[in-house]
Amino acid sequence: MAKRKAEKLTQAGEMAAFLRTRREVLLNKWRERCDADPTLSSKSSFSREEFNDQVPLLLDILDQRLTLTKPSYDPVVISSQHGLHRWQSGYSLSDLVIELEHLFAILIAEVAIFDPDYTKLNTENASHIYRELNRMYSEASRGSVISYNELRQTAAAEQAASLQTALEQLHQMGKKRNEHLRHSSHDLRSSFSVMLMASQLSQTPSSEEERSELMTIINRNLTSVRDMLLQLTDYARMEAGQETLDIKRFDVSALIRETMENARPVAEMRKLTLTADGPQKLEIASDRVQIQRILQNLLYNALKYTEKGGIYISWANENEARWVLSIQDTGPGFQENTPAALFAEQLKPASHTTAIHSQLQTETPPPSSPDKNDHLKESEGLGLFIVKKICELMKATMDIESKPATGTLVRIRFQSKQEPNAQA
Repeated sequence: MAKRKAEKLTQAGEMAAFLRTRREVLLNKWRERCDADPTLSSKSSFSREEFNDQVPLLLDILDQRLTLTKPSYDPVVISSQHGLHRWQSGYSLSDLVIELEHLFAILIAEVAIFDPDYTKLNTENASHIYRELNRMYSEASRGSVISYNELRQTAAAEQAASLQTALEQLHQMGKKRNEHLRHSSHDLRSSFSVMLMASQLSQTPSSEEERSELMTIINRNLTSVRDMLLQLTDYARMEAGQETLDIKRFDVSALIRETMENARPVAEMRKLTLTADGPQKLEIASDRVQIQRILQNLLYNALKYTEKGGIYISWANENEARWVLSIQDTGPGFQENTPAALFAEQLKPASHTTAIHSQLQTETPPPSSPDKNDHLKESEGLGLFIVKKICELMKATMDIESKPATGTLVRIRFQSKQEPNAQA
């Protein structure tokens, strides 16, 4: 039965052989026709192989069906893979469908070239050829459209999830901001209360040793109040959008080393190591003051809370567009559930940690009990928030890696040629 049918469809077999000899021609015609179509918006720079993609396999399946051979592949699956390729290349669904229309229009035209005067093909063979062409077009369209529909549903779900995540992060940032301000106001009240009490006690008769101790308490809290007021002033300017960039060309290596040397006396007083490693000279075009503010803020926090080990500053030219600044300490890290820890979690990098100084040079201490400076650590998040706002102003990226009782690494990638029109 199959043999008799094959004998009747000999002309269809000849048509298949004709299409095989014409394959390069029809693929070239398909590309030219698509390039010339003004309705196609997804013009690409595909190579020949990329543009053809799975189409040669579809033509193989058509060849096998015309010769009554069992196809090697499922045309719906092959077409879905073609649809995936076009999706990943940024094609619209309409462009994919139009491309398939052009392909099968060329195939129909090839039948006319094979039998220009309608004498080679009898009714049965012509019917078989056009039926298989129509079947192939239907399966190719179905496979591509189904693939596109699934991809669009997946993309829509991912986009909805991303928007929900962004909304939640925005809500969390608002809560963190309120927490930062609440803790800062609490710290200010506490510091003023301590100073008031110490001032009152210093007026009562006491020994010189007690007076000296009270003055030390007053001076320590005055320093804390000054730092918090400066942070709140910076924060207010940021929130009001009053910060702008003053772009000039300068050697950032010299700025980093100068800032580090200014902080060295504090490190020596606290018996901490303070090192800086980077290129001897690194010319950039950026805002010197804003970079210095970032460095001073991060360096101050590291010196303030690190009790053992040291602070390690490094910088490097990452590529033509970016340079990176890193500040590592062997401090206590951010305590869980504090505003600083929650803020740092938002800036956690996707890759694994590279913070190794603390692991190499210090033993991991056991969790410490709350000390007299614990209330100040709560307000550290405001300083990080200010640094983050400056990074946004400068279109820089900021990563934080922190682990309690291990240390903290802050890594910032700046533009080497800062855009002068960036605004808060």
